[in-house]
Amino acid sequence: MKKQKNLQPRGFRKKYFSLAAILALNSALLAQNEKIALEDKSAQAQDSQSLKLSLIHANEFVENTDFKEEFSAEEIQQSNAQNVYEFLNLHSLLKTTYNFGNPYTQNLNLRGFGQNGHKNLAIIVDGVRLNNIDSVPISLSAIPLDFVQKIEIIRGKGMTKYGNGATSGVLKITTTRKGGGIINLSHASYNTQNSQIAARYVGDTLNIGLYGQYQTTQGSKKITQDSDEKDGSYNKNGGISLFYYPNDSLLLKASANYAQYGIKYANPLTKEQFDKDPTQAPNPPIYGGDSFSHQKRWDLYHNFGLTYFAQNGFVTHLNFGGNRNESEYVNSPNSLYIGKGLYGNFNTIYKKDSYLAEIGGEAKQNQRTNGGTKAEVSETLLYLSGEKYLGNSTFNLAINVQKVIHKQTDSYSTQDNLMGGELGYHYQIHPQVGIFTSYSRSFVTPNVDWLLRYDPITYAPIPNNLIDTATFDTFQIGTNAVFGIHMLSGNVFYIQGHDENYYGLNKITGIYDNQTLGKTRRIGGEVKFTTYFLQNLYSTLSYAYVDATMQGNEGYKGKEIPSVSKHTFIAALNYLPLPNLNLGISYKYGSRAYDYNDYDNVLEKMPSYQSLNLTLSYTFKDFEIYAYANNLTDHKNALVISGVYYPYEFETTFGAGVKYKF
Repeated sequence: MKKQKNLQPRGFRKKYFSLAAILALNSALLAQNEKIALEDKSAQAQDSQSLKLSLIHANEFVENTDFKEEFSAEEIQQSNAQNVYEFLNLHSLLKTTYNFGNPYTQNLNLRGFGQNGHKNLAIIVDGVRLNNIDSVPISLSAIPLDFVQKIEIIRGKGMTKYGNGATSGVLKITTTRKGGGIINLSHASYNTQNSQIAARYVGDTLNIGLYGQYQTTQGSKKITQDSDEKDGSYNKNGGISLFYYPNDSLLLKASANYAQYGIKYANPLTKEQFDKDPTQAPNPPIYGGDSFSHQKRWDLYHNFGLTYFAQNGFVTHLNFGGNRNESEYVNSPNSLYIGKGLYGNFNTIYKKDSYLAEIGGEAKQNQRTNGGTKAEVSETLLYLSGEKYLGNSTFNLAINVQKVIHKQTDSYSTQDNLMGGELGYHYQIHPQVGIFTSYSRSFVTPNVDWLLRYDPITYAPIPNNLIDTATFDTFQIGTNAVFGIHMLSGNVFYIQGHDENYYGLNKITGIYDNQTLGKTRRIGGEVKFTTYFLQNLYSTLSYAYVDATMQGNEGYKGKEIPSVSKHTFIAALNYLPLPNLNLGISYKYGSRAYDYNDYDNVLEKMPSYQSLNLTLSYTFKDFEIYAYANNLTDHKNALVISGVYYPYEFETTFGAGVKYKF
């Protein structure tokens, strides 16, 4: 990688920006506009209580979920975020953290699952479930934000249809189906260049879209002491999606997406090094060897499918596809990992005025090879769900059966036969006020990394008999309500876990190992409060609390699950003082959490996560000029693992760009 001169952020260093300013402005505007009622917003919330079934170009089947965060294409573009991870981190209650310093495969944590957050969250892109067979989080870097029409984060209800690993919730990303296009060019701190293009043609029978993105950055952190080279990276991706309507009853679809990235990221720092200068390289390297990791990776996804609208009201979806990927740590021996997978799924939906019924299933197989060793995971899922409407009441019931088979060359073969499901009730007290409650049982099977142990003397691979399939029982109760200009939704939840798997110190053997935490418990709640003061002015306050503790007799009873923030808070305000001018300000806070591997709760906690962000955009005809500043207070954010620090988002960054819409 070409060496670059050190770039000091030309930053905004003043420390007196605070959340209090946002809250004060929110309160003043609320008092001034308390009598303003946006009837269209109230009607929209009321309509969302009923199930919609539409797939005409831009719309898809909309689930009647009780509590979810939902972001439209307009909200996403107004944020001026540069990628999916940045948007989720700054605007949702999801907590995202770099995977050991890698920005392209970040861990997504919802409802207090810590280092295992991404294993407990189902990720759906255009109706297709993405999954990995190992411990690395799924990469969402192949999805440019300019190509996204809607992002939904669902809790509690509607997860049975996704099977293994859908415990904390579901992240659904829907790409655009609307005609037109956009070119987006931007420049940001650390010589970060980003270019995106997305275009879609919509005809009477044909809907076809193309997108592409190239992003590169010099980086903010030195990777070696004796040079000015930074943790630079690049990400380039592209894709195509096609929809063809031969007649009113049939929709044919196909898509392919490719992404490639490379990154050099520095090894961690000691606390003293981090406190003094987070941009420095470790000296000496804490783990010996090189002071950085050099990773290259590519991913390819493809899908073919159809939707059939029968005259009797049945709607059937079929999908077939697969994925291939290759990951290599260039400066580490025997670190080339090759993966591939195939899947097929279906579901049929029938909707009447008094009930809804759905049946579906999926079969998939994924494998990964490394150094002649092949690991395989095969999954089969069948589910049945339904809703019954009685006056103001809605009852829902779902059940699934799953078979999961794990194999590794000359090591082991295991099979799990699982049965899960959910039960829920929603009551509409008033056209604008509803309450709901639900129960679900879900499972997370150990992946190929967790199933394997190594003999402490010979280092030969041996089956891991210390872990089992994790079972989770989730209870929640909450409300959705609209009061004039205010929209409120929230819930409280209780999650009881059994045989939850984590990597940590085994107090019996005295070594770090993949093991079970036995019984776990999570108690918490989430709330989102939105106020539409005027058509051009609205604010959002969101808060999540979770108390995640270990309850089993494996040596950590009563301790908090590490890397889980008890409190997460978001405040945001969007204001359009002129029809073409948009101003946005947001603040996100995540409280301090225990070190990633601190199951004894004795090490110093990680720093709290804080980021105060500002965006400004102006539209003139088909052009939009925008600017943004993230982490205005220069708060030092870091991931802490076994006492060492991986800095990220620790300085103010500035960016500006231009969009052309056609």
